[in-house]
Amino acid sequence: MWIVFALSAVCVLLISPAVNRRRTGSRHLFVRTGRHWKRNYGRRAFLRLGLALGAAGLLAYSGADEAIENWHRTRVRGRFSDRLSSFLKYEGERFWFGNWALVAALDAWVRSNAFSRWGRANFEAMVVGLPTLWTLQRGLGANRPSSEDGSPRWRPMRAANSASGHAFISAVPWLTLARRNRLVPVRWAARFGSVLTGWSRLNDRKHYVSQIILGWTIAWNAVWAVGESDAPRPAVGKGESGS
Repeated sequence: MWIVFALSAVCVLLISPAVNRRRTGSRHLFVRTGRHWKRNYGRRAFLRLGLALGAAGLLAYSGADEAIENWHRTRVRGRFSDRLSSFLKYEGERFWFGNWALVAALDAWVRSNAFSRWGRANFEAMVVGLPTLWTLQRGLGANRPSSEDGSPRWRPMRAANSASGHAFISAVPWLTLARRNRLVPVRWAARFGSVLTGWSRLNDRKHYVSQIILGWTIAWNAVWAVGESDAPRPAVGKGESGS
């Protein structure tokens, strides 16, 4: 619990020297959510999700999921990977949703700066993507590697592990950073960072690769939906028609 309070305090300190919203005008916290949902549940996003589902199904039913998990457990996992994993998994814990919600509220109603706008984009992406995550987790019904039967195959409503929640939550801020930064090295570093917590779930035998792919893809779609919806539209010239 102390981690939550510490992160909340850091967020407040990072936002405190920013522009005062009382002078610039307050905005409703969910003013753009409708646009975000429209894009996240549109044709392009469903196409990406469909491709991810196809890849996940192939991994789950071909035996590749179990083979990868077994190889990683016997060939890669060790004391160092366990220590690294125990650190990385915190990037995907649920309390991050509350922290980004705090940052979003401060950005909307109190003060705004680059950090608060980044945090608000993270919160908005999670709000948009979580329904998809929950639907696939329970709807497909796959199990964890460490569960009693350890089957990655889909059995609707039997379990809630088909898409990695840690992979989703941890990927959102990294993918948002990659989308908002123009420096190519930073973009690639952020994209690499977006998969690290997913790897930690494989190391800890909490998720198969197929489940990590689904969680990460849902995050990608949500971040894309928020970024595309909030992108400034090109101005229409005086001599041009708006239609």
